[in-house]
Amino acid sequence: MVSQQHLSQSSLSSSRSHRESGKFVGSFLFLIVMMSAVLAGVAFFFGTIVPVGAVGVRKIAFGPGQGLRTKSLAPGLQWAIPGYSTIYQVPQTLRIIDFSNRDEGSASPFDSLDIPTIDGTTVDVDAAVIYRFYARAGRDEGMDHGGPSDLIQNVGATDTQWAKYISQVAENELKRALSALSTAEFYDPLAREARVGIAEHELQNILAPLGVQVQSVLLRRYRYREEIDQAIFKKNLQELESAYNKVGGEFAEAQRDVNKVASEGDVRIKNLERQGLGMVETIRSEGDLYRREKYAQGDLSVAEARATVDKMRSDVLSKVGADVYVALQLAQLLASLKGGVVTNLDPYDFDAWVKKLAGSTKNTASENAEVPNAR
Repeated sequence: MVSQQHLSQSSLSSSRSHRESGKFVGSFLFLIVMMSAVLAGVAFFFGTIVPVGAVGVRKIAFGPGQGLRTKSLAPGLQWAIPGYSTIYQVPQTLRIIDFSNRDEGSASPFDSLDIPTIDGTTVDVDAAVIYRFYARAGRDEGMDHGGPSDLIQNVGATDTQWAKYISQVAENELKRALSALSTAEFYDPLAREARVGIAEHELQNILAPLGVQVQSVLLRRYRYREEIDQAIFKKNLQELESAYNKVGGEFAEAQRDVNKVASEGDVRIKNLERQGLGMVETIRSEGDLYRREKYAQGDLSVAEARATVDKMRSDVLSKVGADVYVALQLAQLLASLKGGVVTNLDPYDFDAWVKKLAGSTKNTASENAEVPNAR
């Protein structure tokens, strides 16, 4: 009996302790919920969340530090008292202003640019300006620039105000830069991109002090009016025809020069040929003259030698006698004879031979000698 009473009392005490612990846990959770609600209410009424990809700028309505603060606020929960301070958010992502033709179904709020050219025509240009806002004032790439507070103070605090202001500045600078081109110069990518670069540089100088960083200016497309296209086509055709005629004239002039050089070359060749033939004839005549002179000199030398021989012979004969000379000549003649008989003449009697051959012998001696005909 006693044990049963003891067990019942212990069970009652344990159940009582469980109830007390449950009440404590519930009270603790209720306190946490209440504190969270209070903190959420305080954060809702006295705080603002700056999202990731943006910076905040605090503005004090009155009292010490009234106005915009120059220091940017990082993403996260930032305090703000209603009626006393306000936090403006400035995005840090890339943004774009697109000037596009709305007639082609473009959703851009900005229409394409009408660019007047220096020769009085108009070109429709689709362009884009890519930019972002600086997170804080400072110096970047050699250029001083403002920050978000400068943007809000000089331009506005809303996206609409920013886009409207930047689009107006971009439109003015693009028109000012591209209007220096002629209608035909839009075809030249070097001249066209040079003018776009000038517009981009001017935009950077104007917008950087306001906290706007211009990344790039792109000319996406340009269109001519129909009558302008026809005029450009005719002008280009005339220029091509003029260039063709110029080249044709230069070719004809070059052909004339070639023909002139060829004719002059032929004349020079013929002159050289004639000069060569004349030189050949001159050389031949000089050779013939030289040969004749040498022949004449040889004949003269032979004649002189013969005259000398004859003179020497005559001198010798004048001393020896003419009959000796005649005998010698007849001896040569008799030596050439073959056959025959000579009578009444001593072969060793030379004086008789001389006299006989010289014709000094009497006719009887010649009658006695019979000389047959030579064979």
